[in-house]
Amino acid sequence: MAHLIEINDIIENAGSLLTLPDICMQIKRLVADPASSIDDLAKLISKDPALTARLLKIVNSPIYYFPRKISTVSEAIPLIGASQLYNLALATTAAAIIQTVGGSYIEMKTLWKKAVYSAIFAKSISPNQSRDGENLFVAGLLSDIGALAIVKHAPEIALTAIGAPKKGQFPWHREKEVLGYTVAKVSEALLTSWNLPEAITVPVGCRHLPDKGQPHFLSCCILHIATRLASEAIDKVHGQTLDYRKAILKEPLAQLGMKDGDLDTKVSEVNEIAPEILNIFTI
Repeated sequence: MAHLIEINDIIENAGSLLTLPDICMQIKRLVADPASSIDDLAKLISKDPALTARLLKIVNSPIYYFPRKISTVSEAIPLIGASQLYNLALATTAAAIIQTVGGSYIEMKTLWKKAVYSAIFAKSISPNQSRDGENLFVAGLLSDIGALAIVKHAPEIALTAIGAPKKGQFPWHREKEVLGYTVAKVSEALLTSWNLPEAITVPVGCRHLPDKGQPHFLSCCILHIATRLASEAIDKVHGQTLDYRKAILKEPLAQLGMKDGDLDTKVSEVNEIAPEILNIFTI
């Protein structure tokens, strides 16, 4: 029997614990201001040495494969674009939220690893020419952040819905059974309250049912596949036996022209670079 907890109540109770830091808002305003320059953006980011260091580590990581080392934020902006830099700043600051909130009701280390793997898979699966590659990286990283809001609002229910799924039951089925909705929908609501664009919020909320995510259907398909593969990768380490491949719908695969062999290739690629990316994002 589902608990009658309104998603809006969960989001309201999240309060200041689950809000973006001011530096993200400042970066967003500068990116949106046509009068701002690369130097303006670089100077703002340089005021936060920890953020600067993480951003440079990311742009010099296997996510981008630039032929030379990027030494400054000013160098990075023309190469990846100001909006992409905002997305990376958003990702790295939000990463700190995920790792410092939660408590003992859910396994935070596992949740965090799945988040990073989902982000890497999403960017890896995204077509090379897709403008949404960076959005999808952020969407993957934040796809289950709603779990933290549920823990804060109703920790005992969170333990039942998220922390202790039945044997052989996919997590999103358990969430729906206990809560009446999935963590994905709570994550979407939380990210919407942060004023993030629909290119991020819609794929997060519709990743279990991508056809519900128009006009962002392709991105929903990508995140659908990415989060399933991430769950498979992490659960294998813990000896879990759920077959997440069977939970990947046929339509998303068809939309991306992917077959089982392509999925195996992506898993190999992500497994190779994931430890380095985890190290960059782990505080």
